[in-house]
Amino acid sequence: MNVIARPDSSPLVTIRLVWRTGAVQDPPGKGGAAWMTAMMLASGGSRELSFKQILDLFFPMGVSVACQIDKEMIAFSAEVHRDHFMPFYDVFRGMLLDPGWREDDFERLIDDAVNFLEVGLRGQNDEELAKEVLYQEIFSGHPYRRHNAGSVESLRRLCIGDLRQFYSEQFTGESLTVGIAGGFPPGFDKLLLSDFRTLPQRVAPTQAVPPVRDLAENELILVEKPARGVAISLGFPISVRRGHPDFPALMLAASALGQHRMSSGRLFTRMRQLRGLNYGDYAYLEYFPGGMFTLEPAQNMARQCEIFQLWIRPVEREQAHFALRLALHELERLVLDGLSTEEFERTRSFLSKYVNLLLRTKVDELGYAIDSAYYGIPPYPEYVRAGMSALTLESVNAAIRRHLRSDRLAIVMVGEGLAELREDILANRPSPMTYNSPKPDEILEEDMLVQRREIPMRVACAKLLPASEVFALEP
Repeated sequence: MNVIARPDSSPLVTIRLVWRTGAVQDPPGKGGAAWMTAMMLASGGSRELSFKQILDLFFPMGVSVACQIDKEMIAFSAEVHRDHFMPFYDVFRGMLLDPGWREDDFERLIDDAVNFLEVGLRGQNDEELAKEVLYQEIFSGHPYRRHNAGSVESLRRLCIGDLRQFYSEQFTGESLTVGIAGGFPPGFDKLLLSDFRTLPQRVAPTQAVPPVRDLAENELILVEKPARGVAISLGFPISVRRGHPDFPALMLAASALGQHRMSSGRLFTRMRQLRGLNYGDYAYLEYFPGGMFTLEPAQNMARQCEIFQLWIRPVEREQAHFALRLALHELERLVLDGLSTEEFERTRSFLSKYVNLLLRTKVDELGYAIDSAYYGIPPYPEYVRAGMSALTLESVNAAIRRHLRSDRLAIVMVGEGLAELREDILANRPSPMTYNSPKPDEILEEDMLVQRREIPMRVACAKLLPASEVFALEP
């Protein structure tokens, strides 16, 4: 067990516990075991107190416990006024170390998980659905292939005994890192160590995470469902993650191409600002779920395998083929021509300052500290600033050429009327763009090139499936 303590005079105490386990350790045929185990700890009560009793105790303290489940990390966090911290901790400790494992809580949380997959994700969030299907396609045959919540089939197959077994095997002291910051009582870190020594003090059994397969050609997955627009996500596996010599360079390249929820990137400029195709277009070097709900990345989603991804927000069905072509055109331009001096200098300056904003809360600060320990890198702000200062335009463009590409991609499109779109893509039919207002000649000339851009695709690699099949069965 590792403890990261950051005491100060703050009236708040922030605590974050991260176990190095997750959905990748789900037993065969039992996808969702990690998800459900963590949810039972966070929302299922302790042996002493029901979940309703815990909520009643926490309400006057103004505190709740957040839970996050990913492939290789499970995190619990909370922030509470120091006057309430020890009463809170007494309850919190029981939730994590002595869970209740009640059947009614289990059934409630199974229903919540199924509802999340069937309604919240598959039914109502086309953009997040496209992203998760993209990950399933790229990681086909890999331990990452499952959604973190499993599938409807596997969730309905689970029993409390499966969760208790996962807890006893995976929630060990050796796999735990605790971050504590703020005005916590003197000596609390020692109490923490003593309390959590009741966990098995051994390394949890783990399933190895092999390298992901590389894509040999373009692959297209069209998910048919009622929708006003077409959501698009595309990407490919990449061997670069934090700590890799080229991570700072590709971080800069991704930011210049499409910094999350900002208008400075090439994709945003060329697709939204100049053409009004959609609400925004962005690029990512790391897993970034829930992008429509947050401006900044979550912590403690560290992974051994990552993908480079473009997120094209929903476009009108009639413009979907053109939008896909334009996104690939911009990616190809980046690979072939690299960044300009102005883009390089502007983006490097931005990232060197922006990184400080990512750690403006204690919860974020602890999360990044835990992630930096996982990757074996210096504190994240120092890592990014040092990486940016060492870059040159030539080194960034060389890294782009080494790692990025505009072919051998997985492409996911979610929307309505996609059978015809599939045929258009396979036949390489032109996709002329029309506008409601005049556009500069430069844009119209570029459109003539883009509308005929070929997307090489074999018929066997272009799959059309109903949304009802997504996350239904265990992959």
